[in-house]
Amino acid sequence: MRKRVQAGELFPKYPGVYAFGRPDLSPNGHRMAAVKACGGALITHASGAALRGMRQSNAFYIDVTIPAEKPIRRLKGIRCHRADLEPQDISEVDGIPTTSVSRTLRDLATQISYEGLESAANEAEVLEIFDMREMEDLLARSKGHRGIRKLRRVLECGDLSGENIPKSGLEKRFASLCAKHGLPKPAINRWVLLGDEYHQVDFLWRTERVVVEVDSNRYHRTGWKLARDARRDELLPLHGYRHTRVPEDLLRESPLQAVKQANSLLHSPPRVR
Repeated sequence: MRKRVQAGELFPKYPGVYAFGRPDLSPNGHRMAAVKACGGALITHASGAALRGMRQSNAFYIDVTIPAEKPIRRLKGIRCHRADLEPQDISEVDGIPTTSVSRTLRDLATQISYEGLESAANEAEVLEIFDMREMEDLLARSKGHRGIRKLRRVLECGDLSGENIPKSGLEKRFASLCAKHGLPKPAINRWVLLGDEYHQVDFLWRTERVVVEVDSNRYHRTGWKLARDARRDELLPLHGYRHTRVPEDLLRESPLQAVKQANSLLHSPPRVR
């Protein structure tokens, strides 16, 4: 090994880790070297977000996480975290072991501001790598973890990609009717925390605690969607929300009646829980 170093074939980066052929490494080359140096490590926190393109990082160190039972190696240029890791927390990007998107966001929440975390979550949505079901599983395992409150606020209140933007022609039509008839402006396609579960709703008036779902004849008739809708409808009143469903046929044939349906909830007294 020493002869190959002296011959200019290998370039030491960390104890036992060498670059082959040239001393300079790409950003991903540096990340892989850090993983190798720490043995069984994952790229995580700000470095994990940068690896996935969720957020830029100009830090002089690389964040890695190792399993809780392993000792931390203190190496220049590497910030090593030790934590319990479940199989679903472990992923890979371009051959580099890293934490899942959800775990990366949870860990990132301990390092950056609310605004920065919101931006990273939004970028994950834009890149189509954010999975709320995966996030729900992680949150259920993360009670009391530092940064969880901030992450929950981002998920519930942040403008993630797709929120406040109607996804279908029916949603656009109902949003237009609400504006035309002077209803308060709703939030659109929001995630609402109901107990320990997040559910996405079509139209939300958070202050009035009112939810309106616009039901497509095609989309809302699938078995999975029906089950998910039923679960959400069960939980909404238990958590103080008044809600109604506007069928596609009603919206097309009697749009004024659809608006009146929502308006009646907005102006009815809140339920006492």
